[in-house]
Amino acid sequence: MKKWLSRKPEMVSDWLFLIIAGVAAYFLFDHLPDIWGGLDRVLGILSPFAGAIVLAYLLDMPTRFFAKKLFHGKRIPAMILSYLVAILLIVVLVSLVVPQLAASIRMFTTNLPAYADNLQSLLTTLQEKYGLNLAIANELLDDSSEMISKVLSALASSMPAVANYAANAMGGLVAVFTAVAGSIYMLASKETLLRNLRAVLHAAVPPRVAKSVLSVFSMANKTFSGYIGGQMMDALLVGIETFVLMSIIGLDFAPLIGVLVGVTNIIPIFGPFIGAVPGTLILLFADPIQAVEFAILILVVQQIDGNFIAPRIVGDAIGLSGLWVLLAIILGGDLFGLPGMVVGVPLFAVLYTLLSQLVAAGLTSRGIDAEGNPLPEDPPVFPDKH
Repeated sequence: MKKWLSRKPEMVSDWLFLIIAGVAAYFLFDHLPDIWGGLDRVLGILSPFAGAIVLAYLLDMPTRFFAKKLFHGKRIPAMILSYLVAILLIVVLVSLVVPQLAASIRMFTTNLPAYADNLQSLLTTLQEKYGLNLAIANELLDDSSEMISKVLSALASSMPAVANYAANAMGGLVAVFTAVAGSIYMLASKETLLRNLRAVLHAAVPPRVAKSVLSVFSMANKTFSGYIGGQMMDALLVGIETFVLMSIIGLDFAPLIGVLVGVTNIIPIFGPFIGAVPGTLILLFADPIQAVEFAILILVVQQIDGNFIAPRIVGDAIGLSGLWVLLAIILGGDLFGLPGMVVGVPLFAVLYTLLSQLVAAGLTSRGIDAEGNPLPEDPPVFPDKH
């Protein structure tokens, strides 16, 4: 291949190939928006199947665990139990979140005038005590009733958008059912699907390349399953810990805030702070003292999690230093939003491992170490004289 690319075109077939390749490249770039739009439509159609792959991958971890511990290696009953546990977990979370969310919204709308009065008295105190110019804020608060009416009229005018969103939600519900059905099929026939994919790979590329590709996928699977499984278990424990401590102290909305903190804790580093912000705001409207108590409590919880719980659960699943983890979260979040912040860390860990292997192979081929020093030669091995 390298020899063919380096030689000069001499025959008519060479020039004909170059002309066809040039015309194809021009056509490709000229119609790139149309091609990209068609690809985007195809990906949109296949998005439920992508969801099925993600769901099957996530549920494969508890399926393997249940099959090993409870069902003597049988996958079908283990798979059924995994789906039942997932459904039960979703039902419990919804039953905890929805009533608490409705109560918080109801409390906010009922006490909104009182909140405005309390905030105005606070601004007045700050202005009298520290001489701050808060005239604009006071004007806004003076017109709080007008502001509320504007908000209500804006909500009324947004009803068509809400209806459109509901219609889209129905389409999303169909996609969810498609993803669930696809994941059931993938989990039930996991071994057959993997065997067929390996057969296609071996038929398409040389054995050495196929072995390298399978090795990379095996390493990636180990990294992703170890990291995501550990993060989900850690998030569950942190959510339960937050709920229990808030209940002991007597803070309001403990179930809702515990779920928020637990779910956002899946995101490393930034997750605890993302979950703490809405919890603090909810409690701030109810009771500012409770908001301060919650802020102190969440700092304690995250210190316990960061120093004791997470290292034992997640362990060395990724093998990255804190700097690389931070970089992976920033890049993943900028490219793909919240999902990118979750998946970016194990993906970066896989790329980092592959790059480390390439660097090690390059150094070995040159006969030097990481500092550029020659590698020591292996001493000669002499046969035993016995």
